[in-house]
Amino acid sequence: MRLLRVVSGPVFLSVFVTGVVVAVLERSVAQVALGLAGAVAGHLIGLLSLQLGLLLGAIALRARVHRVVIGIGARLKDWTTPRRVVVLRAVPVFLSVSVGPGIAPARKRMWGAALCSMAAGVAAAVVVGFNALAAPSGFRLGLAVACVITVGHAFIPRKTATSTSTGWLVFKLPALTGVRAQQLDAAPLVGQTVDAAQEGKLDLAAELAARLRDEYPALRTATAARVLVLQAQGRYAEAMMVAMTIVEDRDQTPAEAAVAFAALGGLACATVEAGQLDAEIGLGTAAKAIENAVTLGYPEHKLNGTRALHELLSGNTSRAISLARLAAESGDDRLGRADDLATLARAHMTAGDNRSARTALAEAEKLVPWWPRVAVLRSRLDIA
Repeated sequence: MRLLRVVSGPVFLSVFVTGVVVAVLERSVAQVALGLAGAVAGHLIGLLSLQLGLLLGAIALRARVHRVVIGIGARLKDWTTPRRVVVLRAVPVFLSVSVGPGIAPARKRMWGAALCSMAAGVAAAVVVGFNALAAPSGFRLGLAVACVITVGHAFIPRKTATSTSTGWLVFKLPALTGVRAQQLDAAPLVGQTVDAAQEGKLDLAAELAARLRDEYPALRTATAARVLVLQAQGRYAEAMMVAMTIVEDRDQTPAEAAVAFAALGGLACATVEAGQLDAEIGLGTAAKAIENAVTLGYPEHKLNGTRALHELLSGNTSRAISLARLAAESGDDRLGRADDLATLARAHMTAGDNRSARTALAEAEKLVPWWPRVAVLRSRLDIA
């Protein structure tokens, strides 16, 4: 199954088709090599055009921009606020933008942003295509073929545990009905609740969460926001009970279930750590949730933070340090990074390295000093 996803992806298709096209047209090993180099550039140009169009469309139409990541590799700089994360990484060859529903009408704003993404992708593909036709060469053919394939692949409607294609937003979003349409209608209130929790305004967050419970008692996005508020209050056992209602939803898609299980795994570990759940039961629940999340398509690397805390609570300190460091370096979510850094600090503390623990904790405090796991660990380190 994993092999099938690889060979059907835009990178493999770009390389394969470019190799065939250039070999047929140019009949030269050197030109084929240049074509493959052009394919890499074309793939990146296609992705950049789609993401840049999405970003500009979201800003213009006031859809919510959660996260903007520039580049890949080591984190150089980040600008983190409760509502948005902007990250600059070492190799600036890639742009990743995460948008979601914000103010009403949420559906129209997201659809418009996706349409801007589609328009930008088409424009990029047309430009490189005409350029290749005007002055054919191995590199330009590779550039054009890869760009067209990458943009075209983005137009296929797909929705996974961690991503949604431009095509899904353009072709599927307008026709949503039932519960998923209701989620978009509830998005403004859900967003206000999440913002209040992210900003540490817990009284306001609790009020908004109560409204969500009353107005949308069975809506999964509203329930997830309530879980976040309970976590922010340190009420992990209650949060876990509420989270179980999401996991047990029989109407959710596999992608939605994957996200629910991933969240449950981390929550179960945090509940054990707080002493609000028996370790054997909690760690067993977390392990099973992690396994289910991966089976349903959740990316394994995004579970490194949860695995780190699970390993720490299981007594595998060195493994916990390694996984927590990976999670903190690769993660961009504000609360998620704070959690991972808190796990890293506690693992260092368990290993007897309080100096490294204080360094990791100081970084977590720059993000969310009031977050329960961060605040509790600070009190323990101050005593130590």
